[in-house]
Amino acid sequence: MSDYRVFKEKAKAQLDEWEADLDKYRARAKKEEGDSKLELEKKIRELESKLEEGKTKYEELKNAGEEGWGTIKEGAENAWDDLSTAFKEAKSKF
Repeated sequence: MSDYRVFKEKAKAQLDEWEADLDKYRARAKKEEGDSKLELEKKIRELESKLEEGKTKYEELKNAGEEGWGTIKEGAENAWDDLSTAFKEAKSKF
């Protein structure tokens, strides 16, 4: 299997996992009150924004196809690293 296909499959699975994590975070934030709730809601908005960026990169990846993978590979990998870091940090807060 090519690097492109492996990355694309892993990216889709990771996006789905992060979306599920966000659903859990939203449910937890609903149960909180006061400053804690505000802080969690702020973090959720940040994660939603990052997740949208990730989805955009995923669409670029799909549209580029295997032939165009070389030109977007570095940007896609960097975006994924950034998104992964954001969700790892969020897990410690939730």
